[in-house]
Amino acid sequence: MTSITQTIPSFTGGISQQPDELMLPGQVKDLLNGVPDITEGLVKRPGSRYLNSLSGATSTGSWFSYYRDQSEGAYIGQVQTNGSVNMWKVSDGSTVSVGGNASGYLTHSTTADLKFLTVADTTFVTNTTKTVEDIAGQFSPTRAASVGRSGEEFQTFVELRQVSHGREYSFDVASPSATEEFIGGSSSKGRVTRISVKENPYTTQTNKNNIIYDSNNFRLSIERNTSGNTYEGIDPELPFQGTEILSVSGGSGSGMIIRLTVTGQVNVSKHSGNTLKPDEYVGVYNIVAELLHGGLDYTSGNTVTAVLKGVTYEIDIDEIQPIKTKKDLGTYRPAPTSFDPNQTISADTILDIVKANADITPHVQKIGNGFFLSHETAFNVTTAQPDLWRITSTEVNDVSELPRQCKHGMVVEVVNSSESQEDNFYLKFVGENNIDGPGRWEETLGPGQLTSLDQTTLPIKIQRQANGNFQVSYVTWTDRQVGDGNTNPFPTFLDKKISQTFFHRNRLGFLCEDNIILSQADEIFNFFNNTALVVSGNDPIDIQSSSTQPTRFVDCIETNTGLLVFAETQQFMLHTDSDALTPDTAKLSNISTYRYSPETAPISLGTTVGFLDTAGTYSRFFEMFDIKREGEPQIIDQTKVVSKLIPNSVNLISNSRENSTIFLAEKGSPDLYLYRYVVAGSERIQTAWFKWTLPFNLAYTFVLDDNLYLISSDYKLLELNLQDRNVGTSVDDFVPGVGFFGDDRSYQIHLDSAEFITAGSYSSTDNTTSISWPNRVGTGTPAVVDRDTGTVYKYKSVSGNDFVFHGNFAGQTVIMGWLFDFNASIPKFFVRKTAGEKTTSDLTASLVIQRMHLHYGDVSQVDAKVNLRDNQVVSNVLDQTPMDWYKSGKGPFVDNYSYTVPVYQRNSNFRVDITSTHPGPASLHSLTWEGDYTPMNHKRV
Repeated sequence: MTSITQTIPSFTGGISQQPDELMLPGQVKDLLNGVPDITEGLVKRPGSRYLNSLSGATSTGSWFSYYRDQSEGAYIGQVQTNGSVNMWKVSDGSTVSVGGNASGYLTHSTTADLKFLTVADTTFVTNTTKTVEDIAGQFSPTRAASVGRSGEEFQTFVELRQVSHGREYSFDVASPSATEEFIGGSSSKGRVTRISVKENPYTTQTNKNNIIYDSNNFRLSIERNTSGNTYEGIDPELPFQGTEILSVSGGSGSGMIIRLTVTGQVNVSKHSGNTLKPDEYVGVYNIVAELLHGGLDYTSGNTVTAVLKGVTYEIDIDEIQPIKTKKDLGTYRPAPTSFDPNQTISADTILDIVKANADITPHVQKIGNGFFLSHETAFNVTTAQPDLWRITSTEVNDVSELPRQCKHGMVVEVVNSSESQEDNFYLKFVGENNIDGPGRWEETLGPGQLTSLDQTTLPIKIQRQANGNFQVSYVTWTDRQVGDGNTNPFPTFLDKKISQTFFHRNRLGFLCEDNIILSQADEIFNFFNNTALVVSGNDPIDIQSSSTQPTRFVDCIETNTGLLVFAETQQFMLHTDSDALTPDTAKLSNISTYRYSPETAPISLGTTVGFLDTAGTYSRFFEMFDIKREGEPQIIDQTKVVSKLIPNSVNLISNSRENSTIFLAEKGSPDLYLYRYVVAGSERIQTAWFKWTLPFNLAYTFVLDDNLYLISSDYKLLELNLQDRNVGTSVDDFVPGVGFFGDDRSYQIHLDSAEFITAGSYSSTDNTTSISWPNRVGTGTPAVVDRDTGTVYKYKSVSGNDFVFHGNFAGQTVIMGWLFDFNASIPKFFVRKTAGEKTTSDLTASLVIQRMHLHYGDVSQVDAKVNLRDNQVVSNVLDQTPMDWYKSGKGPFVDNYSYTVPVYQRNSNFRVDITSTHPGPASLHSLTWEGDYTPMNHKRV
């Protein structure tokens, strides 16, 4: 048998539920109300301090917290189930004024219904049970309403392109179902294409004495005389010479125009004698008729007449061309413009608004250099003179062909491709000063399109005002301004429920089923494109997951590689390979397939991400690290060593990165489950699980700086300071004492729901002092501590809010609170051998433990209980400090003490619990055991 001693240098490994022989040195079987700290050792947790009762709070509301800045601190908020909102200052629990109302959206049933996101001074609240809706009946103006013509949805602008001489400015208006018909009603009528002068009236004389007449009995000849013989001849003065553009008369049609040219020359009459005399000269005429405009409704073979200088000329219609067109709604065919180049032609002479309204069924309005046509039913406008008219209907292909003057409010759709509607867009004419005439074309929303999201069905905001109060209001979301359902559709969260709101890359985002929707960059309330013409990097992003499993996104967290998005059974990464996150560069990748509890948010542990899985009987806490854009991350189950510690009902999670501690809790329970992680460089030097139990049930927890704030189920606000326990005498819940070398220092008092209260009266009869404690939170055994000397007064009785304690401290301001138990269960002792990072325990040896040396740090009263197999418990209480170790009038605590506990038991026959209920400090630095060791195996030779 060999005497042997081994030291466990620290107890900072936390709880392990492994068999004792597999546990690492420094781990414990159980740890209640302690903190495994790599600097201070295993210490008793800090107590909680009562701050205030949160006036107006209810037991069923949803809680959130909001940190503003170092000087102002933080705020707590509660949204009650009826939708009302309350706010309080964290520093003292005082009420802060809240204005506004959004109860219609905030009304909910359970606390899981609401989720909160704070961006700067604004907290967005998402009701996950609300279905997003548009505003029913709120449409962009119809085409009729846009131009102020009720019911006249069908519109065309006919623009005069040029003014020319001798042109017919005509167009036809027809319904889409119209069939072609002949102008004039028959194929035998049409436009004249060839003419001829019927006969020369100047050559119709049958004998020399006959007077020459035209067809209208106008005398053309004069008397001539040849040697006394008279006869009729044409005046050699040629009075009927000339050329004119003339409208013809007669025939079955109208509108025919010709240029009639009559030229003449002087010849000797055929009736002259041998000797020429002045009267023997006559005129000879040549007649030419040039067809300038063929008119309408003429019949081939007709004869028409034209008068030039009083002479009527007959012209035969040799050929016509029947005109067939669609014109059931009318035709506009004014007279051709003047063929005289010297005559001035204006647009007004062409745009005859009276004729247009008389001849055309649609309403016609003259605007600038064109006509605006509108009608209740569809119609088409066509022209045979596209060089004279530019016809702009409500659908165009080329924006360069749009008129510069038009009807104010007219909307056209620019169709870029007949095969797809996704590149179409709409333009609206905006007249100068909003009147018809000159103006510009601006991109607009298609007629009759839904424009607005219903703000009462979308997340609302709770915003701090400049005066320090808060305002609850609906968000004014930007309406859709351009495009239509194809080119600028509503975001995919319409008619669905939003599960979370987030802020990423200067965009506000929503998780909705298997879609991630982000607003425009820099316009966080705009989920529509500003233009349908081009794709912009600032445009909203709406991306859907690609997975073989059903996917419903529930939460997310930002990382340096992108947005880590959690579904209930999968994790995704929203990222980009570019510097900018845009609709073209955004990618959504499936990176892992782990279960996730939607009731708790993922948290950042600095460079890693933690999340909870409550699918099994007990909860699991996973830590994800090495998160990359491509490839799977590494994930560790940090609860592997405490697989049965955390219940699956946990639904509160908080994180203190400054203290490297995660807090898990269940609403309505007094228990907290803590995970401490400490990193030095790239190495994790501590991972430890432990448990705290409070004297009251929890409703909400959050961390601010070095403080854990607790809200009890009866809405009391308490603070638990997490900082170094030796911070100085200025902190109220520390009492003065001395250190190992007599130096002044302070020691923390460990009471829950602690308050500083002035004691009441003293009763000399039974040596007791009464004290009123109306603000107590929870239940337990109370204690009173003198804040100057550290004296602890023992509790005697209670009646209502009045407590009675032994001793005389009447009129003093004391610290009063609930006692709580600190307990650390030490695993069995084994002879352990370490090789590298591996530690093995000798299970076959005979080991008798003779004694233990407990090395304490700050300590008041600690009991090292030796629990024997026969249910005997041997207490070894360190209940007083040795002489000369503390000064009179100072707290009876020491900061370094070793205590020996006799055991004399086999290592398998006992366990050790280190406990403390005293309100003073308790800390265990290390443990050294001594014993007799006999290897129970044969030595190999």
